[in-house]
Amino acid sequence: MCGMDVEELIERHPRVFHTMSAAAWPSVKRHGLQSTRRLIDLFGLDAAERDRLLSSPRRQSTVLRAPGLPPAVIRDQKPMKFIAEKIDPDSSLADYLDAINSRVFFWASTERLERLRQAKEYRSEDQVVLHVDTRALVERHGPRIELCRLNSGAVTQKNHPVRGHRSWLPIADYPYGEYRRRHGRDGALVEVTVLDAVPDILDLIDRIEGDID
Repeated sequence: MCGMDVEELIERHPRVFHTMSAAAWPSVKRHGLQSTRRLIDLFGLDAAERDRLLSSPRRQSTVLRAPGLPPAVIRDQKPMKFIAEKIDPDSSLADYLDAINSRVFFWASTERLERLRQAKEYRSEDQVVLHVDTRALVERHGPRIELCRLNSGAVTQKNHPVRGHRSWLPIADYPYGEYRRRHGRDGALVEVTVLDAVPDILDLIDRIEGDID
């Protein structure tokens, strides 16, 4: 199975997109984009709060606050409605949630971005969208980039594909050609993710949508 060439990724997806609550912008401006796990470490949450946020799908968003830090937002995981029924037999719900909470997410296309922006949970929320230069992202963080064919956080139907902690693959191992033949251009690649954090995200942005004043 042939993997994806970096130049093909850049050519087909020259920009990737990160969307967030406008309330999260001050934290992103100071610390860059952080995974949920990294945010929890940064804010020094106690064991009970860590467990609440990490051990099961989150039913609501949480605003983190601590002295000397701008507030940060950990989003809910409401679209994981049927996740327990759709875990790959070679994985586990705990492993999957750990994988989800340990990475920063970018949409690979504007089509997927718009689906999220128009979701009923978020359409009334003030949102900020970062347009990120894919080449710059790869040059800075290539070894920690993993790709996924699914919207990994959305399991709203019982007929959705199974998934597990190996649903994300490094660029060189990602079978883009096969997925394009089987699922079409829009279905070949949905998520571009970076493990842990993108602390230098401000250096990689081409455009910002939303109110960041």
